[in-house]
Amino acid sequence: MSIRKRESKKERNGYSYQVYFYYKDKFERRKYYSKSGFKTKKEAQLHEAQMKAELEEAGTLKKDYNLKFSQVFQEFLKNESSEYSPNTINHYKYTFNKYLSLTIGNKKIMHVCEYDFIQDYFNSLEDQSLTVNRNIKATISRVLKYATKRGYIRAVDMSLIKVKGEQKESRKHKIVDYELLQEVMSNLKPHQAITIAIGYYTGMRIAEITALYREDIDFENNTIDINKQLVYASRSKSEYEIRHILKTSKSRGKIPLPYELKILLKEYIEKYPYDPICSKQGQYFNVPNLGKKLRRDFGFTYHDLRHPYVKPTTKKFITFFEVFRAAS
Repeated sequence: MSIRKRESKKERNGYSYQVYFYYKDKFERRKYYSKSGFKTKKEAQLHEAQMKAELEEAGTLKKDYNLKFSQVFQEFLKNESSEYSPNTINHYKYTFNKYLSLTIGNKKIMHVCEYDFIQDYFNSLEDQSLTVNRNIKATISRVLKYATKRGYIRAVDMSLIKVKGEQKESRKHKIVDYELLQEVMSNLKPHQAITIAIGYYTGMRIAEITALYREDIDFENNTIDINKQLVYASRSKSEYEIRHILKTSKSRGKIPLPYELKILLKEYIEKYPYDPICSKQGQYFNVPNLGKKLRRDFGFTYHDLRHPYVKPTTKKFITFFEVFRAAS
């Protein structure tokens, strides 16, 4: 028997369970494994089964690192932030600070990787927004993947974790047609208007649009080179910066320059020859404020410019630019 009951002053009932057993590693060396502190025999049995399954698969057991989730999160930020979009990292930081730092953040990483622990945690969040809970799951998943890579824990299949929550009525994406585009552009400042035009005709992200330089536009070959983005979230304009890390690897590359946009860009650049293109004479403008103005005055968001439209006849997704061209 590899599970035993032991006295424990920490537990209210006065005892806990311990898992212990001898095994041979992949080099045929005899080793001993033990772990205490399980509140129920069922928890101990589940852990024993997991450890023996890991032993069967890997031929050895990982060391029980005495690290808290918050420590691994900070280590992840230090070592791997450069591999992700700055806006993505800011999102992870926000989620951790608001929802995880005082809860899971204080738990040992070896405990957080247990299926029952994670599922129980999300079960306790059912009264919370489903969107928030999905963001929490994404952050936890990223940290656990890093911990697995570092050898702190075994691999965790987060797809098995069920996340529930209150699902608010989602806002419907607004289709920005050509008439609305013209209305918006006529009521915005030139640098704001060209920003929206680029989004309308290409579906580029706002962070990519506001990082475009004149050298990124190839009028001869009719292409736009997407190779960087503006980091602006939760920053003042003086702290804005352009980085050559995009949200996803698929974001990088050249896309077609539509004829209508080509005409607009040529006229704009001739009159305002500054870099970035979408700026006030080379100075960054307040990106979030423009987003608020679009929603308040015209009823749509930056993201609505990216959202695809389903062609009724074929049910296939096509861009707004394609819709406009087909209708004109």
